[in-house]
Amino acid sequence: MSYIEQSLADNERLIYRAHFHWLYRLAAWGLLIASLVGAFIVNSQDYPPWLAAALIGCGFLFFLSIMVPIWAQQIAVTNQRIIHRRGLVRRSTEELQLSAVEEVRLEQGILGRLFGFGRIIVSGTGIEDLRLPALAEPVRLRRKLQEAIGAANHHPLAA
Repeated sequence: MSYIEQSLADNERLIYRAHFHWLYRLAAWGLLIASLVGAFIVNSQDYPPWLAAALIGCGFLFFLSIMVPIWAQQIAVTNQRIIHRRGLVRRSTEELQLSAVEEVRLEQGILGRLFGFGRIIVSGTGIEDLRLPALAEPVRLRRKLQEAIGAANHHPLAA
């Protein structure tokens, strides 16, 4: 069970779980495969054997540098708050009650528009902005967040 499911209150329900774009995984696997191919080519030529091992090690490090942040983050919208959890071993969370949200902004460049990724920034009363990493379907995340805010503000127990 993930942190988000563990942290839900009795009357709280999960509305949307954000996810990272597939291009992150493609880049990670592409770098790893390219390093393995490069190591195979270097190994078949008259180069020192440590060079092939170095290529594999670099490819593995590049793979982990992309994948660990994906594995270590959870982002979700519930009917009461937005949650951003980071960390595999050590945990750090940022949570913002929907009643405290003042603004939801979308940052999406040309490539983000073409491939469907972007960054959401949530501004709340009395806190720093909650800057989420570049995610897949940012417009859908923003819509779900705004729908949850609207429902929370019109709920009879919200006042």
